Amino acid sequence: LATWILLHPSQALVVACIVAIPVAPIVVVLLALRLQQSSDEKPPTLADALAALDRRDDRDDDASGAPGEHATPAVRDVYFVVLPGVMLLDFAGTAETLQVAAQFGAPLRLHFVGPAGAARSSVGLSLAGVRSLPRRLPRDAIVILSGAAQSLRDFATPQAGEVVRWLARSLKPGHLLCTVCSGIFLAARSGLVDGRRCTTHHALTTRLARDFPSLEVVDNRIVVRDGNLLSGAGVTAGVDLALGLVADLAGPRAAAEVARHLVIYFRRSEGDDQLSPWVMHRNHVHAAVHKVQDWVSRSPAHPWTTRELARRAGVSERHLTRLFRSHAGLAPSEYVRHVRVALARELVQTTDQRIEQIATSSGFSSAAQLRRAWRRRDPVPPAHLRRASVRREAAQP
Repeated sequence: LATWILLHPSQALVVACIVAIPVAPIVVVLLALRLQQSSDEKPPTLADALAALDRRDDRDDDASGAPGEHATPAVRDVYFVVLPGVMLLDFAGTAETLQVAAQFGAPLRLHFVGPAGAARSSVGLSLAGVRSLPRRLPRDAIVILSGAAQSLRDFATPQAGEVVRWLARSLKPGHLLCTVCSGIFLAARSGLVDGRRCTTHHALTTRLARDFPSLEVVDNRIVVRDGNLLSGAGVTAGVDLALGLVADLAGPRAAAEVARHLVIYFRRSEGDDQLSPWVMHRNHVHAAVHKVQDWVSRSPAHPWTTRELARRAGVSERHLTRLFRSHAGLAPSEYVRHVRVALARELVQTTDQRIEQIATSSGFSSAAQLRRAWRRRDPVPPAHLRRASVRREAAQP
């Protein structure tokens, strides 16, 4: 009523005079207030009121936010165990990869611990700043055991024995234990990995199987995962193991970015010869092609065309196609489909979305189009891949 009176003062005065209802005094007061407004001021409209409500809702949303909308993933603490004689490349390659990933935003925090404050590495360089072995580990901690240059000698020391006892005492089922090269021998001595599948440097597999017959030692593998044990082969396999961790914790695309930064375009995983789809076709150093591939990888669902990609790259469509075929081994449009299938695989394995939703999220016009593109690259249908992923996840302790 008050709003109507303010909007229609003359009509309100007539009604008040005619009907002489008890609200007449209210009408008079409101009219007096209304007449005090300047003659050129426009009265409030319904649109004004709705806009004011929208502004208020926006302020409320900014102040409160949706639950979990801005939540960040929990940081995982990674503990590198440093012993005298540590193989420097085992240690540094793994640590540097995870450090770069953390700088790129992966939820990782690195710690370097051991029985002594310093350790002489395999090349004679001393590693200082080593903290004491923690009495208690965070419930989701990751522990990494690097190999030693002379594991028979270096792992027979009292310091190595202290690490073995610490492992047996401190590691729980919720922790992830990673070994590189001969680091698996320390894990085996702790008794934590009895009956597990694992791997090590090809020169050590026979000795590992002989010394610890309860282990299922796998030959010719770069990385092997069995539950909460992740074991890598020799030396540079630590980088592959670390990239696998980044993919698990921050996603395959994050691992691809780290691999590219480290100029490691072929990331080998548990299947050895299998490549992460996010880094396939990137074994080149052509800046313009990498730039286009970055655009596509960051927004696979965007309706990319060769024309738009060429325009952004500042070249003709024909020239971009030539560059792609020469350096990446396929046409730009084929690369777009490749990345979209990679995203669809990720969604199939990590979400419970229906195939129609996954197709839309991945940039395909329909589920049928996704299935056609999928079949060209993978004989395993999406439904079978999802079931296999569920079984693997259920098998994790």
